Amino acid sequence: MKVNFSTPQTLITLVLCVLFLSCENNPLTIDVADVKIDLKVKRFDQDLFAYQSAITPTDVESLSKKYQLFFHDYTESVINIGSIENPNINLQLNSFITDSYIKEIKTDVAKIYTNFSPYQNQLENAFKHYHYYFPNKPIPEIITFISGFNYAITTDNKTYLGIGLDMFLGEKYAAYAQLGLPNYKTSFMNKESLVSGAILGWITTEFELKESNANLLTEMIHQGKLLYLLDALIPGEPSTTKISYTSAQIKWCEDNEQPIWFYLIDNNLLYVKETPEIMKYMGESPFIQGFPEGSPGRVGHWVGWQIVKAYMKKNPSISLEQLMKENDAQKILNESKYKP
Repeated sequence: MKVNFSTPQTLITLVLCVLFLSCENNPLTIDVADVKIDLKVKRFDQDLFAYQSAITPTDVESLSKKYQLFFHDYTESVINIGSIENPNINLQLNSFITDSYIKEIKTDVAKIYTNFSPYQNQLENAFKHYHYYFPNKPIPEIITFISGFNYAITTDNKTYLGIGLDMFLGEKYAAYAQLGLPNYKTSFMNKESLVSGAILGWITTEFELKESNANLLTEMIHQGKLLYLLDALIPGEPSTTKISYTSAQIKWCEDNEQPIWFYLIDNNLLYVKETPEIMKYMGESPFIQGFPEGSPGRVGHWVGWQIVKAYMKKNPSISLEQLMKENDAQKILNESKYKP
C-alpha cells in the first residue's frame, strides 16, 4: 500500500513545498502569557489515604464537603462501593484503603506523583489555551485519585476533571500485565501521556458527537476535530502522544495515507453505519485486519485528523469554536479538498 515517488523532479517539488510550508505561520501558535485562569488542583489520592485511624462518618462528611460531586461519583462509579448517603459508607472506604493491593498501588503512585506541580503547570497552560479559544466555557478543578485500575479519566463535564494516577504508572508496570492489558494500550499508560489523556478526556465530554447511528465519515471527522483541538490546546505535545501512536505507527500512516484513503473510497466505507465495520477502523486494536503489516488501530482517527487539518488550512477564517460547532461531516470533507 505504500506510495513511491518515481521522478527526481517530484522529489524536488516536494522538498520545496515542505520548505515553503514550514515558513508559514502556524495559526495555533498563540501567546497565552496574559490569559488569566484559576486552575485548582486537589489531591484526593493523598487526602483519602492520609487518615491515621479508621475513617469515620464525620470524615466522610468532611470529604464530601471538600470534593462535592466528585466524591459522590467516586464512591458510586469509580470504585463502586455505593452512595455516600449510605450510613456504612465509611466502612466501605476503610476496606478500600486498607486493602493490601490498593495500598501497594498507593505506594507506587506516591513514588511517581509526590510532586504534581510539573503536570499542574502543563494542565494550566492547556486550559489557558482552552480559555483563550472558548472564553465562556468553565474551567474544571483537577482532582487526582486512585481507582483500583478502573478509570483513567472521569469528569462531570462542568466542575471537575478527575485523573486516575494509577492508570499512568508506565507501560512496564507489572500489574498492567497481570491484568492482561495489551501492549497497544499500556504503551501510553505513562506519566508522559497524563496531560494529553486528561485534556482529551475533558474535550471528549465537552464536545460529544450528538448524532446517533452516525456513519464512518462522521465518526472520523468528529475524532479528527478532537485531535485538532488537542493541537491547539497542547501545541508542544508530540503527535504520537496526542493520538497514542508510536513514531513507527505515525510514519506508517504518513507513508500510506493515499492508499488508506483510496481503500476507504473504493470499498464504499465512508457512509457505512454498521457498528462492527465502524469499530474496525475506529476502535482500539493492535492493527487493522486486512491492512498490511504495521497498520495501527484507530486509523480512522488519524485520517479524520488529516481531513480536519486540511479543512482548517483551506478555511483560515474559521475559528476553533466554529469548527467544534460544525456537525456536517460531509461539508468539512468537501471544503477540505482532501486529496492525499
